[in-house]
Amino acid sequence: MTEAQGALLLSALRALAPLAIALLSLVAVPLVRLPRIADPLHSAARARHLVVALLLLSGGAAFVAGAGVSSTLSIGELTINPSQPGRLLVALGGPIFAIIVAVGEGRRAGAMGQVALFGLAVIDLALAIPIGLAPITLLLIGGTSLAALAAGGKEDAERARAVFRDLRSAGVLITLTVIAELLRDSIPLSATDPAYATTASLTAGVALSLSLIVLASVGAFPFHHRLVRIFDSLPIVGSLMVGVWIPAAITLIIFSELSLLIAAVNEPMGGAVLPILVLTGAFTMLFGGVSALLHDDVGEVLGFFAVGSSGWLVLGLAAVITRPSTLAPHELVIPATLAISLFGLWRAAIRRRYDLVSLQELTGWARHTSAIGVVLLGVAFALVALPGSALWAARVEVVGAGGNAITYVAALVGAVALVAAVLRVLLVGLAQKSRDVQRTEVRRVTHPITIAMLAGTVLIAGTAAGAIDVESAASELLRPAPESTAAPMELP
Repeated sequence: MTEAQGALLLSALRALAPLAIALLSLVAVPLVRLPRIADPLHSAARARHLVVALLLLSGGAAFVAGAGVSSTLSIGELTINPSQPGRLLVALGGPIFAIIVAVGEGRRAGAMGQVALFGLAVIDLALAIPIGLAPITLLLIGGTSLAALAAGGKEDAERARAVFRDLRSAGVLITLTVIAELLRDSIPLSATDPAYATTASLTAGVALSLSLIVLASVGAFPFHHRLVRIFDSLPIVGSLMVGVWIPAAITLIIFSELSLLIAAVNEPMGGAVLPILVLTGAFTMLFGGVSALLHDDVGEVLGFFAVGSSGWLVLGLAAVITRPSTLAPHELVIPATLAISLFGLWRAAIRRRYDLVSLQELTGWARHTSAIGVVLLGVAFALVALPGSALWAARVEVVGAGGNAITYVAALVGAVALVAAVLRVLLVGLAQKSRDVQRTEVRRVTHPITIAMLAGTVLIAGTAAGAIDVESAASELLRPAPESTAAPMELP
């Protein structure tokens, strides 16, 4: 093998590592389930161990991509250049989903690990291939496919309905994506042909279409019913991937698109779109936090917590339109994703230990399983950005983009309601133990999975709260080296 061929092979492997690892699982997981490999009774455990290792490998490969070696792959006119946001999501998502799969265990843990692997691969590809707004369509189709895979058995009518709702929503969002693409393609013509609308009006149309996509994908009002049903119906890995991680990638793409578009327009943007976004974001935080406080079903509490957290992203969308040069909205996407995922880790641990869905039946859970209580404390810490941190400043800037005191008050009350919803679940855990909780077997603290859960809680909560600046620390690793060049590939 020549040096050029070696560089080409290495470039391809680094650019396509998450996808390659996901495809590898299609062969490796069925292989380890074969009776000839080991005892059939332990086939599910072997599959779970394998996908946990593959998830860690995928996250590690994403973290080192671009460190001194080209991670850009050129195939003819197609360039796959793993971006920093995409690689950061995969680098963080790999170990997070590995912990969730390991903690959740269960018969379908291997399949759920594969859902996470392919979800991260779709996110990586979508943020790596800059072809207009096509990555949004890729994420929507990929998310719907993963929802169907996570739903599993056809006999579960509620899961089938959740997937159908997701498919219906994806169809609407793809239509909006096409409209936004058509409007954006018309913008250059508006400068030379008077038959087209003005650049400002076309850009406002693109902003409106993309705003609607964000509102629907992140589960903001009035689409909250879809997001809550996803969390209530699908397994936790599938609901987090479809309801949180893929929408986070869509939000990052749209924030970048709007920043570039609106920065090139001299006239003020927004019009009636801005007040709608500000009110929607503030009300979503209030609605999600208060609803999480009022509901008893654990799945619905987590779903409404995700709805309330999405309010930050809607306010961030308004901030992008008013201040396209600001990076504050981008900085809020990953912390919000991590906080919801940490709550999801708690949900997986609770479901594995107790298999209960009602908070009334879970009284005393924190006294009985204190390690799981630490996870919920981590969620509360993740919601409170440290004063003076970059995340604190980003939240203040995003709320300030609303330009009125009502936004400040609503956002503050909504943020407090989210913290109160988490503390309420914790207080239920500190109450007198219920009969079901009392008779549940407790896993020892020195168990490897418990240790991994606690270590992951510290890292996830620290990153989400701004105490650990992962993006800054990883920026040099996630960015291709200046001296690196893409290795071309000639197609026949």
